[in-house]
Amino acid sequence: MQAVSQPGAATYQRGFTLIELMVVVSLLAVLLGVGVPSFRATIESNRITTVTNDLVAALQYARSEAVRTGVNHTVCASNNQSTCSGAWANGWIVTRTPANAAGVVKVWPAAREGVVIADPGVVVYTPLGNVTAARCFQIDLNALRRFVGVGAAGRVAAATNACP
Repeated sequence: MQAVSQPGAATYQRGFTLIELMVVVSLLAVLLGVGVPSFRATIESNRITTVTNDLVAALQYARSEAVRTGVNHTVCASNNQSTCSGAWANGWIVTRTPANAAGVVKVWPAAREGVVIADPGVVVYTPLGNVTAARCFQIDLNALRRFVGVGAAGRVAAATNACP
């Protein structure tokens, strides 16, 4: 049986009109245009913060191991994760010093693509927790920059404007 519409009765349709759909699409385009660039900046900020935190963790780990074991520990750049060679952006390792005292203790993988770490040299922690020479790492990712400093007493600190 078919429904018969009575004259003057209102008919209701479900769904969206073309105009309503175009308004929603336009609003989404504006929101995406504003949100995507700031999201990219957030991602880059998180990447450089992660690399900075990894480097700080490696330095603090080496210091604690040197004090705990009573043997010098070295943090150095490593391309192959087994010897001190290459650039810091390719990863770094913590080794006992001298290397024949059990070799590599812990390995950190390469930094994210685009991250550049200035090479200040190796960091050697003594059993007293101090270092043989103070160092300052500069970490760059596009326009972002972070610094990680290692003082003569072995204290590690990170900063955004200058080496601590």
